[in-house]
Amino acid sequence: MKEHLRPRRPCRDCPPVERRPTDGPLVIPRRSYTPSRPSCIECVEKHLGAAYVLLTEAREGYAYRLRAVGHLFEAEDESQEWPDLHAAIRQARKAYQADGTMPDWNTLEALIDQVRLAQ
Repeated sequence: MKEHLRPRRPCRDCPPVERRPTDGPLVIPRRSYTPSRPSCIECVEKHLGAAYVLLTEAREGYAYRLRAVGHLFEAEDESQEWPDLHAAIRQARKAYQADGTMPDWNTLEALIDQVRLAQ
């Protein structure tokens, strides 16, 4: 991972980052759009996994819908570096919020695998 794309608060598995004032921006703007934070594929996977568990339990009657939507949003936010994955997660979140359509977990997993292979 490029040094300037490492998260400010890295996940447990991310190596520590030592930044100097001259290091430049923490995120790189894309087409007039600046991500809110650097992307981390492990964090995307973590949030999608949490959403999967919560949505499965919500089907059983547990009141986890709001938490699951929150995890889908976090996965969406973490995936901004990869436009295809980001768009798929956003579409899945919005569909679930609108009418309860469950995300296509196999498609999301395949997109994560593509990102990993590209890195």
